[in-house]
Amino acid sequence: MKKNVIFLIILFLLTFNIYSKSDDYDALKPLLEVYSLIRNNYVDEEKTDPDELIQNAIKGMINSIDPFSQYLDKQAYKDMSEDTKAEFGGLGIEISIKDGQLIVVAPFEGTPAYEAGIKAGDKIMQIDGESTKGIEIMDAVHKLRGTPGTKVTITIQRGQNPIWKDYTITRAIIKIETVRSALLEDNIGYIRIVEFMGDAAEKVKNALNEFKKSKVEKLIIDLRDNPGGLLDASIKIAEYFLPKGSMIVYTEGRDKNKRIEFKSENNPLFKGNIVVLINKGSASASEILAGALQDNKKAVIVGTTSFGKGSVQTIIPLSNNSALRLTTAQYMTPNGKKIHGVGIEPDIVLEEPVPSSWTSTLYEKNYFDDYATEYLKINPEGLKPHKEKKSEVKVSETNIKVLFKKDFDDELLDDFKRFLRNKNEEIMQQEFIADREIILKWIKTSIARKQKGRFEERKVAIENDIQIKRAINILNTLYKLQALK
Repeated sequence: MKKNVIFLIILFLLTFNIYSKSDDYDALKPLLEVYSLIRNNYVDEEKTDPDELIQNAIKGMINSIDPFSQYLDKQAYKDMSEDTKAEFGGLGIEISIKDGQLIVVAPFEGTPAYEAGIKAGDKIMQIDGESTKGIEIMDAVHKLRGTPGTKVTITIQRGQNPIWKDYTITRAIIKIETVRSALLEDNIGYIRIVEFMGDAAEKVKNALNEFKKSKVEKLIIDLRDNPGGLLDASIKIAEYFLPKGSMIVYTEGRDKNKRIEFKSENNPLFKGNIVVLINKGSASASEILAGALQDNKKAVIVGTTSFGKGSVQTIIPLSNNSALRLTTAQYMTPNGKKIHGVGIEPDIVLEEPVPSSWTSTLYEKNYFDDYATEYLKINPEGLKPHKEKKSEVKVSETNIKVLFKKDFDDELLDDFKRFLRNKNEEIMQQEFIADREIILKWIKTSIARKQKGRFEERKVAIENDIQIKRAINILNTLYKLQALK
């Protein structure tokens, strides 16, 4: 084995010397010298296995250039096929390395990680008590995946909070529902693309055809917490909204003459107004779609700056059944804006509401689910607002009391306060007021899920989503302005 490895290195150096610059060859000479010294002189011979030494040297070289280029050993190369399937075992999160830190790009809805409360942007500091400092992506994937039913504990730092939190999550078979759609108020179509995998493009096409039957002219495309997926899927979906011949995205590498362009080859299926929702969990293929619609002036982008993953990795097989995943180009939006490390800037910045620590604690104590159970015992019909009782006090329409009349949401919040007091929880009034919309959403979705299941929960979540409500207002305003022309 030793002779074979040395022979290969010498052969490589000799070949490299013929076809490369002399300074490259001179730079490589110390590598062989160090290898030889370690093999012959290091005190612990067990640590001088030639294959391991060479693999570690390769990994060190690749790790110094960017977090997306990787050396894939035989097993890692074999495992790559799982990444393009819509079903696999694990927690249900997309991970990446950013600024040297293992982070969550986004959790997939309905998966163990999502249900446990993992958020986009969370830093994974430890896996089962072991530090993730310096960890490679494929090593992290192997640690997180496992037999369905087994558990793994990940230690999370959220934002700049110095206090880390452990989440013990049970692994499961992950089945990703790539696309969901619904018809919202004011005849507005809603398409949630969870990931650009499998049948995503076909499902978006089917949704648009259904909307056509209802004469939908306003559309929301929700790409929040969508970590990306297949380039081909994002290209196909972009074509549904862009005129034939429109630039969707292009790649730019070291050789400017080898630019690869992707343009729409078909006529659009939808020509109405579009709002696209993005956040810091929107990455890769999500950014390609959002950038294409933004630069072609086919959509208003709303939310926060996206993740910024827009590099092209080429898989290059190596002689020993391993492979090199090398960054060879970057994706550029139609107007020439770089995606990688920058992200897509929204046209309208709209931050997602973040609950206070007090409200988060209520969620962790399971109070929203407990309240939902109690609520449904008294109100088995669910979330239908009660009919208003006739007041015994006669007031005119101009009476000040009418202005302060409580609506259904106010009554629901008052009842939840009563529930908390019965649990001996102190009501933090300032936090309660600031988190009003979040608390209402969590109450309503908990009631909907317990009464009718996940489908109803998602429907109620959409109806009570602040960013979706804003998107609806934007679409209605655009529609009215166009009507005046």
